[in-house]
Amino acid sequence: MTLQRPSDEPNSVPATESQAKTSIARRKEYFRSLKTLTPIVRGSFRFIKSSAIEKRSRANQLLIKSFLLTVVLPTLLTLVYYTLVASDIYVAEAKLSVREAYEPSYQDSLDSSNSVTSIIGKIGIGGGAATSQDSMIILDYLKSRSVIVDIGGKPKLRQVFGKASIDWFSRLDADDDLESIWAYWKKHVVTYVDSTSNILTLKVRGYTPDDAFWLARELTRQSEVLVNTISRRNREDALDTAAGEVNRAMAELATARADILSFQRRTKTIDPQDTAKQILSLVAELTVKKIELEGELKALQLSGAANKPGEKYRRINLDAINKQLDDLQKSLTSNDSSALSDHLKDYELLKLKEKFAEQLYTVARNSMEEARRKLTNQQLYVVVIVPPLIPDSSVYPKPLEQAAVTFLALLVFWAIASLLVATVRDSAV
Repeated sequence: MTLQRPSDEPNSVPATESQAKTSIARRKEYFRSLKTLTPIVRGSFRFIKSSAIEKRSRANQLLIKSFLLTVVLPTLLTLVYYTLVASDIYVAEAKLSVREAYEPSYQDSLDSSNSVTSIIGKIGIGGGAATSQDSMIILDYLKSRSVIVDIGGKPKLRQVFGKASIDWFSRLDADDDLESIWAYWKKHVVTYVDSTSNILTLKVRGYTPDDAFWLARELTRQSEVLVNTISRRNREDALDTAAGEVNRAMAELATARADILSFQRRTKTIDPQDTAKQILSLVAELTVKKIELEGELKALQLSGAANKPGEKYRRINLDAINKQLDDLQKSLTSNDSSALSDHLKDYELLKLKEKFAEQLYTVARNSMEEARRKLTNQQLYVVVIVPPLIPDSSVYPKPLEQAAVTFLALLVFWAIASLLVATVRDSAV
């Protein structure tokens, strides 16, 4: 029913007395209607208020229950587990570093005439400081599946981590495959490298002091085996490379000497230099004789004894000497390919090649001897800075700390979930 309030305007003056009475009656009826609706409105407000309080109470109860179920109960279970059920965990620690042995190069002991860079130096075998790469190799190895196989594989790990004395949640299952065992391994073996000192830290978790100590010692030993294998392989590769260089230098030296022998057979001379020296010596002797004969002939002409038998004999000797000198000069400096000057040039080139091949062969031999000497010496080795020891007491579990971490993590999760639920409810209303 719609109530209409009678007009209260001052200008609305009733025209007649009957209209005034009608207006008064309408006002009385309006106020009676208001008195009738007031209890209904008050009751509605009370109902709405009580409904809101009841909903709020239900929401608070649900919030408390969810807090108890998702935060308090798991925290209590965690505390009970780590206090009464969880097995003690012992930690054995070791610190390792990889170092490279420094040895003076064999070439440093040679004189300046043989100061050629060693082949071994070219392929990286020589003294120097080790870098973090060597430690990272061990770190990757300790985190790999290969180390599991090297220490005994599945049977050995089940013997160490599958004992009946270990609690069910921490025990290694006998039916686990290699992937599961590898994931279990990475939780119990922790390794990291200090970037400043290049020292590798190894922490091994075991459920008995002896198991933790044995595993840490075995991993240290396997790390040394790995480094020795890598080092020996590098040295063997260096020796193979040096041997190949020796064979190549030997072949070049043999080729150079074969070329010299072929040259000697072709020119019918053992050493063109010696031949040239002999020819120059003959030229000098003949020149001296020529000068003597020319002097004697000049003296005969001046003395008036020309055209005598002695003068004719001397002129014949002079002509023979001049012919010999011409022949010797042609053999030395003619344009013919058989000239001794060309032979000297070819022979010098062949001797230069032979000398270079001999020097290269000497360097290769020295490098191979150096590689053979280094093959018997260890180049890379593992330095155990802190050896593993048998732990005296367990490090884990820490019930209070782990329960506190669980409580904080679940509290954050519960708070976020509660806010999301409240936001969804408010948007739905």
